[in-house]
Amino acid sequence: MVIGGLQRCSFSDYPGRTAAILFTQGCNFRCPFCHNGSLLSVKEAAGYDEGEILDFLKLRRGRLGGVVVSGGEPTEHKDLPRFIARLKALDLEVKLDTNGSRPQMVKLLLKEGLVDYVAMDIKAPLNKYDTLCGVRVDTEAICRSIALIAAGGVAHHFRTTYVKSMLTAGDLLELRALVPPGSKHITQPFVAEKAWRAELRSGR
Repeated sequence: MVIGGLQRCSFSDYPGRTAAILFTQGCNFRCPFCHNGSLLSVKEAAGYDEGEILDFLKLRRGRLGGVVVSGGEPTEHKDLPRFIARLKALDLEVKLDTNGSRPQMVKLLLKEGLVDYVAMDIKAPLNKYDTLCGVRVDTEAICRSIALIAAGGVAHHFRTTYVKSMLTAGDLLELRALVPPGSKHITQPFVAEKAWRAELRSGR
């Protein structure tokens, strides 16, 4: 795994758990409002050593209740199941943060019991996905991931970063219709100064 960042302790990113957060390098989206712009490209030389990460987690096992695997986009990495299996071997629960673009990987992780919690971003109504993500998006894959997660038998929620310059109140209502009954949806605030694209940081 190419791990580009580590937050040693968080009380808010894994509901009900004190958790470390691992940020994988590389993402297939280019959302202009992304708060983790430094992780969009894979930079293996700048990454953390996997063994050192695991050693750190072993030492923190009694204090941490879980690990959040975020990004970037973790499901872009073919060795994600192997890596998560190593985390699970430490008796840590694993939360996955994903954009939902790789339903095959989501399905595998759920089938193998490798994730205990999933948070998936729903970026926009389907007809605005390309604009919000900065690339052409297979929205059928997004819908498949939503359905897999909702029926996957693990705790989960869906979330949207509300960028008022890019999403209307009507867009929020429309995208919430994508959330299956019984699943939770969270609207996250947009922090302009953290945006990847300069025009959003400047408020234009």
